[in-house]
Amino acid sequence: MRIVTNKELSGYKILPFDIFTENNSKIFGAGEVLTPGKLIMLKNYPKIFTEEVYPEEEFSKKTTTRSSSKKMANFSYDTLDPNDFETVVNKDSTIRMEVQIKIKYFYRKILDLFIQGYYEEGLLKINSLVNIIKSDLFKQVHKSNKGSQIRFLGEYELCHPINVALISGLIAKKLDFPSLSIDSVILAGLIHDIGKLRINLEDRSAILTVNEEEVMTHTILGYELIKKELKLPEEIAKVALEHHENNDGSGYPQGLSSDSISELSQIVNVANYYDNLAFNRTPNHIASNREALRVMLEAGTRRFSAQKLYTFVHMFNYDDPKDFNDMVV
Repeated sequence: MRIVTNKELSGYKILPFDIFTENNSKIFGAGEVLTPGKLIMLKNYPKIFTEEVYPEEEFSKKTTTRSSSKKMANFSYDTLDPNDFETVVNKDSTIRMEVQIKIKYFYRKILDLFIQGYYEEGLLKINSLVNIIKSDLFKQVHKSNKGSQIRFLGEYELCHPINVALISGLIAKKLDFPSLSIDSVILAGLIHDIGKLRINLEDRSAILTVNEEEVMTHTILGYELIKKELKLPEEIAKVALEHHENNDGSGYPQGLSSDSISELSQIVNVANYYDNLAFNRTPNHIASNREALRVMLEAGTRRFSAQKLYTFVHMFNYDDPKDFNDMVV
C-alpha cells in the first residue's frame, strides 16, 4: 500500500491508478480525469493510497471491516430513487421537489455512515454533497429573493444542516469568498451539529436553549469528532465548536466575542440561528421568514457580526410573510 501525495497527483491529467482511503474505500478509479475540484477534495484526506495491500496478520480483520463499510457506502446521489424515501417537501421552493427529496435521502444515508463509524466513507459522500449544493442548488435558488423559498422543510435532523450549509454558502458567495472557502463553509454547515450524534436526547423535538447543558456539549463533541475522526482542517472543526458563540461574548462554550470568533463560524452562526428560528427551535415563536428576519435584526450586533448579518438580510425580500406550515406538502 503506497502513499500518494497531492503533489504527485497534480502531475496527472488522467489518473493512472485507483486511489483509496486508509480504510481501503475507493475515492477515484484509474482512468478518471483529475479536475481541480477533485484535487481540492483530496486535500481533506490526511493520507491516500494506491493499492489495497495489508500485512498478512491484519488481512482478515481489515477485509471484514472494508466489506461492511463498502456495502453501507454503496450508493451515490445519482443512483438514489426519490420514490424510496418518504418525506415532505417545500411546495413553494425554487428547488425542484425531486431534488429536495434526493438531497434529504442522500444526507440521511451519509448520517448513517457517520453513526456506524464509517467516517472516511461518510466524508467522501459529504464532499459530493458539497459539490451538489454549490452547483445544482446554487443555480436553482439564484433567482429567489425569498428565504422561505430556499428552505428544506420537514425533518429537523436532515433539513437543518442542509439549510445551514446552503445559506452559509450563499452568504460566503455574496461576500466574494474564493471557491475553496465557499466549499469549506458549506462543508462546515453540513457537519456543524455532528456532535449531536454522540448525545442521547430523550426528546429531540424539544426547544433547544442554552440552558440545556447536555445539548451545549455538542459543540465540543463535534469539534473533537471532526479533528480526531474526520481529520478535517481546524477552520472547519472550529465551526462545530463556535457556531453558538455571540458577537458580545454571551454565547457558548467559550464565551468568545467579536473577531475572536472565526469568520466561518460567524457566517454559520447567522445561518444556524435563522434556521433554528424558522424551525421554532428557540424561545421565539416564528411562523414566517419575515418574523425570523425581524428577530435577527432586533438581536443585531449583540449576537451577530454586522457584516455577516446584513449581508444575509439583504439577500432576501423582507416582505415574505407566508407561513412555513402552509408550504409543506
